[in-house]
Amino acid sequence: MEKWLPGHLEAYYGISVTRTTDLDAGVVRVDRADGPSWVARVFPLSRPLAEVRGDAGVLQALERGGFPAERCAVPAPVSTYDGRTVLVTGFVEGAPARGDGRTYARLGGLLGRLHSRPAVRARPGGAWHHVAPGGGPAEELAAARELLTDVKGADELRDRLAEADDCTDLPHALVHPDFVPKNAIAVDDGLVIVDWTNAGRGPRLWSLGFLLWAAGARDRRLVDAVVSRYARHVRLEPAELARLDGAVRVRPLVMDCWSVGMGRRSMRDVRPDLAGADRLAEEIADRARQAFAAV
Repeated sequence: MEKWLPGHLEAYYGISVTRTTDLDAGVVRVDRADGPSWVARVFPLSRPLAEVRGDAGVLQALERGGFPAERCAVPAPVSTYDGRTVLVTGFVEGAPARGDGRTYARLGGLLGRLHSRPAVRARPGGAWHHVAPGGGPAEELAAARELLTDVKGADELRDRLAEADDCTDLPHALVHPDFVPKNAIAVDDGLVIVDWTNAGRGPRLWSLGFLLWAAGARDRRLVDAVVSRYARHVRLEPAELARLDGAVRVRPLVMDCWSVGMGRRSMRDVRPDLAGADRLAEEIADRARQAFAAV
């Protein structure tokens, strides 16, 4: 936790902070003496203020639409401290979502609801914020390539990135970059989705692909659960169904590039997994196509 954060929030918002608890890197629970708890997201210097304000704008639009997402804690939820930008939202009381069929079915339904919104006024979005400070799939792939600039022996990853499908010519909607159980809180009446960093208008297949990967990598039957609820709101076009393989595969590929580029894994560690991941993506995509055809 940034030591300056409690004092900054107290001075900026006039609140009384009693305790802070790290939830994730740059994500802090803020308990208050004068009201309900908040979550403060502290962004790196590389993330522009305009992008964080865009995050807040997405949350405010979701609240107006009644979508079960975390809510901005105050009308002006974005502040800065020494170049760092902070977004405050209300802490969601609940339990981490389980990775079971019920959760994946609910996630499929919620993602379908989200993708039923054309979001024509929304900013471009969909990039994984651990790689790209803003933008959509094209920006995410470009940032992944940049991570590998000085990495020797990473030609196989570079080649795969060059062939990756950014889906930008496919139908667009409001997308969340990381719509998986990790970012869902189980509450009494369902799920609340958190971490809307870089959410915006982008190819709906981009975020559906990652949800299908998360489901199918755990249990192929969970793909059916996702599709059964998603299809209540959205029917994929033939071009989307044809390109599901690439959409399912691309985020895990970017994660491999991030791991190698950040020095968390070596190419020796990653290389044996690449072919298996390709086969898994094909299996998941085939299963999803069958599930869509059955509903």
